[in-house]
Amino acid sequence: MRSSFALCLEVLIAAVALIGFTAAADTFAVFKSMDRGHSWSRADAGIPERSRINAFGSVDGTLLAGTDSGIFTTTHEALSWQRTQGAAMSSGGITSFATLGQRVFAGTDGKGLLASWDRGGSWVAEPSFPSTKVRCLLTHGGEIYAGTDSNGVFASKDAGQRWIHLSAGLPSQAQIFALSAVRGRLFAGLYSQGLYAWDEQKQSWGKIGAVTPLALASVQDALIVGHNPGGIYASGDGGASWSKGEAGGPALGLPETIFSDGGGELTPYAPVWGLGSDDHLALAGASAGIYYSENRGRTWARARNGLPERSPGLAFLLTPRLILAGTLMRGSDGGGSEVTLPGPSPTHRTSSADAIRR
Repeated sequence: MRSSFALCLEVLIAAVALIGFTAAADTFAVFKSMDRGHSWSRADAGIPERSRINAFGSVDGTLLAGTDSGIFTTTHEALSWQRTQGAAMSSGGITSFATLGQRVFAGTDGKGLLASWDRGGSWVAEPSFPSTKVRCLLTHGGEIYAGTDSNGVFASKDAGQRWIHLSAGLPSQAQIFALSAVRGRLFAGLYSQGLYAWDEQKQSWGKIGAVTPLALASVQDALIVGHNPGGIYASGDGGASWSKGEAGGPALGLPETIFSDGGGELTPYAPVWGLGSDDHLALAGASAGIYYSENRGRTWARARNGLPERSPGLAFLLTPRLILAGTLMRGSDGGGSEVTLPGPSPTHRTSSADAIRR
């Protein structure tokens, strides 16, 4: 059993990991997998290597990458990327994507919401959107939802023409780090302020569970949350109960951990930077790498084939043909398995620039 001093030291190390990293490490890359995450290859030709990849999207065969220097698209399995035109060229950082029919939306860190009708080739600002900083986007049930930096959640039932403020039940100036939906129910991750679920009948949010997610994902009827730090949890009953994600997956059966203490054990303080999923597979960017689960978040195995040793995943896209992962590229700094990244503090309010994915 660890001493209280060792436990406090471990928390301190995880907290320091959220503050920053050296400029020499500030390069990013895109990797793709054509075999459900078992092997990977580099796929970022055309994207500046110092431009952080914050989000991926897709619309009608076109793949989109949202970066700190705008939006890039590709139509041929990510062999090369092209910078898009219009408002995206001067929008600054792109934080998120959502597709509704033939229309695709992009959230920005300071320039509101963008929209494209030509598969992401050109973009225009959405003048009706009422907030400037968008942290996350979600389409669900024919509606689009936007989580903002300080104004909670907005929803549109008419493809972005009008927006409804879904604020009842949320804390004041709520920061929405992630949105997801399970069994028709909408969830919002507010990081240190917890997880909230939307009650359609009451038209109000309610806090649920004891989790504090920075990232959310769903696989079938399971909701998966990533803490930073704190590891991964999964719920199969709409957030009523939670189980801790454990190391070692059914595909590899290896004693890999999301954050190792040197003895191969999974600690409670794994920093999780991002999650992605489809109906059968979940991916997590955690500590120094990319991890995947094929059993709805219960166990996780590390993806290694073709990936650098110390490259945590920041953003993911899963399609029937391929998987994309945006990563931080970092060389060895002389020891340890932890990768230091900027991130929000679990104890105080953050600005958009502080969050790892922003």
